[in-house]
Amino acid sequence: MPASEADHYAHTGLTIETIPDEIAGISAVRNWVLRHFNEDAVVMLDDDISACVCMVSLRCRKLSIAETIAMLENSAWCARGAGARLFGWHQRSDPRLLQRNDPFGVNHWVGGAVGVVRDENGGVPKWDELLKCKCDIDATLQELMDNRLVWNEARFCFVQERDKNLGGNSLFRSAERIATEKRYLKRKWKSHIRIETYKSQDRVAMDAPRRQSVKL
Repeated sequence: MPASEADHYAHTGLTIETIPDEIAGISAVRNWVLRHFNEDAVVMLDDDISACVCMVSLRCRKLSIAETIAMLENSAWCARGAGARLFGWHQRSDPRLLQRNDPFGVNHWVGGAVGVVRDENGGVPKWDELLKCKCDIDATLQELMDNRLVWNEARFCFVQERDKNLGGNSLFRSAERIATEKRYLKRKWKSHIRIETYKSQDRVAMDAPRRQSVKL
């Protein structure tokens, strides 16, 4: 969080690490975190996340704190084993969207809850700091181009109310800004990205296949 907002989180009782106020926008924050912390794996969770759920049953089950930590560690190890530097989880907490015979993905975008594993040279993905709002989808596509895969653990989802919190990145969010960033992404990624609107929410889809199609 920005150093000027530290008092807003004092009631949590948690150890607070502040970010210089001049680091503005989620993309700049993500890059700063990866420069500032040198751990082999780093997980960044948006502050509007309210729960982590497991979707392998007919109804979502909320994970405990201990279960969530264990799941995060397991996801990081799986990403490293697969050779991915960027990893994440399902974007929508609807069990009907989970294909139970296909619980992992290597070409889905990640956002809201984002994990990074350093490669053998200490390298990490980079976020485009021209983007203040729609930066995670861009970073995912860039990583798919540079490193060929992004690890996605589809059995779990972090529940969040997107784009509704005050403070933080909401200071840069506006209809004009978001529209500008959408145009920027379409120019940059062309047919590899689709951005649609459904019930006033943005829907983002990527076309970056990593499997050969099979026709019977």
